Amino acid sequence: MSSRKGHKKIFLVNRDFQMRYTKSAVVIGLVSTFLTSVVILYPLYQFQILRIPKFLPIPILFAMILAAVINIAIIGVMGILMTHRIAGPMYSLVRSMRVVSLGRFNGTMRLRNDDDLKFVVRNFNDMTAALRSLTEDDLQTIKNELGMLDRLKQDEQVEELKKNLQDFCEKLEKRLQEG
Repeated sequence: MSSRKGHKKIFLVNRDFQMRYTKSAVVIGLVSTFLTSVVILYPLYQFQILRIPKFLPIPILFAMILAAVINIAIIGVMGILMTHRIAGPMYSLVRSMRVVSLGRFNGTMRLRNDDDLKFVVRNFNDMTAALRSLTEDDLQTIKNELGMLDRLKQDEQVEELKKNLQDFCEKLEKRLQEG
């Protein structure tokens, strides 16, 4: 998704989302074009400043159709570009959430300079940092308890508990190291 040399920038990151909102923008643009035409032409016709026969002359009809087509093209392209700034971070956020749901708190999300949702990404990164810190605290607590177990009487139950805690420690360390 970067525009590095040799890489093609993908603007349709989330086609369904982007097309849905772009179509809405195009419909709003068409309605706006139609209403603007009516608001401009109707008073001119009513006050007989513009005399329109029973049918619209070809040049006026052509100009209105051309304005609608240009409007659709501009709004369509701008809609894709604007939703790209939202859809890209949303796609990355969902991907990062999947990583966190697996228990890996190392990764931080990065955004391009022109992306939106910076507030959400900043809070997501703060959340993963907090989860990592809590896990590190839990790991330290377990290591301290293991140290206390070493000083206790060595019997089978203590050894089994110690082994379980060591396994859990290794699991937490692995989770913290994965990224």
